[in-house]
Amino acid sequence: MRLLITPIPPEEVEEILKKSRARVIIKIEKAEPFHGMPRWKLTVEGNKEEIEKFMESLRRSRAGG
Repeated sequence: MRLLITPIPPEEVEEILKKSRARVIIKIEKAEPFHGMPRWKLTVEGNKEEIEKFMESLRRSRAGG
């Protein structure tokens, strides 16, 4: 299990998950805003390899690649 706090909107997280083809379950909750910017609390559940597969896709999508 992995816990993330991110400004990435839930719709975009879902799209990244689909593209990654990782076999994980993501639960999304609202988190405290940071300097007025909405943030989301993500709980990513699955085996270590699948979580890393999703995380790599997330990193690449946010880095523009």
